Amino acid sequence: MKLIDFKQDQTLDKLRSDMGTDSYGLFELFDPSRHLSWQERQGLHTGWQSIQSSSLRTQSDKTLGYKNTHVFCQHDETAHFAFCDQLKKHMQQGKLPRVNITLNDTILKNEQVCHYCLHAISYQGFDVYRHRHQEYNQKIIKNFNLNQYINQKYK
Repeated sequence: MKLIDFKQDQTLDKLRSDMGTDSYGLFELFDPSRHLSWQERQGLHTGWQSIQSSSLRTQSDKTLGYKNTHVFCQHDETAHFAFCDQLKKHMQQGKLPRVNITLNDTILKNEQVCHYCLHAISYQGFDVYRHRHQEYNQKIIKNFNLNQYINQKYK
């Protein structure tokens, strides 16, 4: 079997010329500043890991992320799964320099879920700031199951 030498392919040379570049590009398979390593992933599956809170990110679906992965965090006896207003506020005030994160959702079974996280992802219309909807909000809080949400969303 003969492999094609793409550096000698006229079609790709023309395309590269049309794009206005002389280089062939660079593909980085793994970037440790943006991707979890195997060791980091194993540690997060095992239990809690302490990181600088400034490393937390908002994923595209408004959930909490560390590098390229959805994570859960614990702060003030509350489980957070979104980059909510409470976390942002504590980080801006300097009250949260480090935070414990995990990928292990079974650790979170008995944790109280942050109401601001439900608001951040707009879970079933939940709005923590509208006091007129307290009865509706209480029903959502009572019936919300983080493990069920995770299983529906990510597994």
